[in-house]
Amino acid sequence: MAVLQNIREKCGVLVIVIVGLALLAFLLGDFLSSGRIGHGDDSVIAKINGSKVDYSEWTANYNNHRLFYEVAQQGRNIDSNTERSLRESAWSDILNTYVWDKYYKEVGLGISDEELEDLLYGPKNAHNIIVQNFGLQKNENGEYDTKAPKNFFDNAENDPNYEIIAEYWKKAIKEDQISTKYGNMLSKGFYTPTPLAKMYYEDQANTVDFAYAYREYNSIKDEDITVSDKDLQAYYDKHKKRFVEDQDNRDIEYVVFDIVPSESDIEEIKNSTEELRNELDALEENEVSFAQVNSSNSRPEDRRMYKDEFYANQKDVENMGFDEEFFNSEKGTTSDVKMVGNFFICGKILETANRPDSVNASHILLVPNDSVTIEMCKAKADSLANILRSTKADSAAFAAMATEYSQDPGSKNDGGNLGDFTEGTMITEFNDACFANAAGTIQVVESPYGVHIIKINSQTKPVRKVKIAVLDQEIKFSDNTYEAAFHASNKFMATSQTAEDFDKNAADQGLNVRMANKMTDMSDNVIPGIDNGREIVRWAFNEDRKVGDVSTVFESSARDKFLVVKLSKIREKGFTPFEDTKDVIEPEVRKQLKAEKMMAEMKGMTVDAIAQKFGAKTDTLTNINFSSFSLPGLGLIEPKVNAVALNSEENAVSEPIDGNNGVYVIKVLKKNAAPEKQDFENDKLAKMQEYQRNYSYRMNNAVKKITKMDDRRAKFF
Repeated sequence: MAVLQNIREKCGVLVIVIVGLALLAFLLGDFLSSGRIGHGDDSVIAKINGSKVDYSEWTANYNNHRLFYEVAQQGRNIDSNTERSLRESAWSDILNTYVWDKYYKEVGLGISDEELEDLLYGPKNAHNIIVQNFGLQKNENGEYDTKAPKNFFDNAENDPNYEIIAEYWKKAIKEDQISTKYGNMLSKGFYTPTPLAKMYYEDQANTVDFAYAYREYNSIKDEDITVSDKDLQAYYDKHKKRFVEDQDNRDIEYVVFDIVPSESDIEEIKNSTEELRNELDALEENEVSFAQVNSSNSRPEDRRMYKDEFYANQKDVENMGFDEEFFNSEKGTTSDVKMVGNFFICGKILETANRPDSVNASHILLVPNDSVTIEMCKAKADSLANILRSTKADSAAFAAMATEYSQDPGSKNDGGNLGDFTEGTMITEFNDACFANAAGTIQVVESPYGVHIIKINSQTKPVRKVKIAVLDQEIKFSDNTYEAAFHASNKFMATSQTAEDFDKNAADQGLNVRMANKMTDMSDNVIPGIDNGREIVRWAFNEDRKVGDVSTVFESSARDKFLVVKLSKIREKGFTPFEDTKDVIEPEVRKQLKAEKMMAEMKGMTVDAIAQKFGAKTDTLTNINFSSFSLPGLGLIEPKVNAVALNSEENAVSEPIDGNNGVYVIKVLKKNAAPEKQDFENDKLAKMQEYQRNYSYRMNNAVKKITKMDDRRAKFF
């Protein structure tokens, strides 16, 4: 029980995400489909280096991650973000199998049983997944106390849920360890030869002092420079390799028809809640049932404030939306109706009590199975509890009995200790036994987990708490409001069958036309607040789609929006079309034309002459080396200026230099040669360490270039 509770509090999707190994991260976003939705091989989800990957293989991986999540989160509903994480985790498994495993096998990497055990519960080498989920801390000797994880894995097969978690963690840890080994092996393979170390040393130690005159590009107004299409085309042709689409992508424009409650909708719901509030106030019994039946909220288990069996302190009550005055009211008091977020709520105080805010307890768990009935567990628990009570057992005696008899692998080896927990954290039966009884008492309690012998070790000072029946009514739009938005969106769509009509109607109706650019066929969150954006992506990537096409009406999965979409750009993998680059190219071409004009004006002039004629900025810089990041005083990154200075003779005046921010003319005043040096061992070591730090980026880029990938996931989801 303790292990599952800890997982739900600490990991959730986090543990799934951690399985997405660092070496795979680059693949998830970059290897995307080059084909369109709707090509052959109906069951093939990808082709990787010539191997077909069947959809069933991806599904098996997906189901493994989903099963773990459902167990770890006790069946909590899977939202769209979690669903995406599960899909990406399954895709990571595919990439690991078809891309990385080949490299691991080539060098003979693997994980022995002894090494895996060391990672699971080794006192010095426990893996981060284990450290995180068991809350392990190192002692003064740099070791973890790993009794709890060892007991967990030793006994996991006795509980189906624990077995699922244990096997999932083992697989994740093995994959991560092999990945880490491979990365470490490659990072240690970098070597810097002496000549290269010498070159790096001289780049740092050779320096130059120079004077400069500098004219900024913005000293010429943009409107004074005419940029022609011929200029743009020439720039595009020369720099075409800079403008490349890594994958097919689309731009869309869209209008949104939000469905929001009208003033009359809100007033009607408020009046309805007032009527229910009065009925709740008049009841003398069955208030909880009435509140549950008449509330629109489903009372999800993870919202503690809506658990009617929960005793709430003042902070909890205020978090629900009630005030201090209501909290301090007597039993039977019903609050006024209040608007809290998207709800009208009211509450009735059912019970008041003085109870501790937190409890420290230990337990012994007895679990029924095919051969041991719940009655047999109860009888054994009563017997053990009587022994503990009759001997007035101290903590050590209870811990010894827990170690011998408890079947909770998460707390057994810790003497059954569950630590401190607050009201509402544990399941109801366990919670009430701990918070309604005094410290030192020993009780037997049955729960869905089995039969518990509970010892309350300590409690905080009792404070006032109340149990409240909470009734809520969600503020929703009415059917009439929904229909009005539906008709408005459909009318817009019907009259906007061309791009021109779409633009005109949006302008005439004052609708905000929004954009989503560079969508790929695996994009998900293309439109903020729209969970089912995949349907829009699939529409945009349909092989028959053309620029200017207008969609039918899309409805959000939350049923609170209608959208009409226009396809505004189609870009195929390869060179970006010239027309799509103009906005990016034009500022660069204008800067280039300014540079040419300035350089012609400054040609053959000295630093002082340029300063006098053009009012240019001047200064003298000292100790500039090839690796200088920026020009001191200006704070500008100008590698061309540095390069010219270091490669000029003393007293030489340069030709005009077209820098990043303006045009420069420099005069070298002094060159300072690097001191003679024979021993470059430290330089070699420093450079090797630098390469080792960046090995992952270099390795991933290399693997990307040689991996042949046809990702067809967009065909399936």
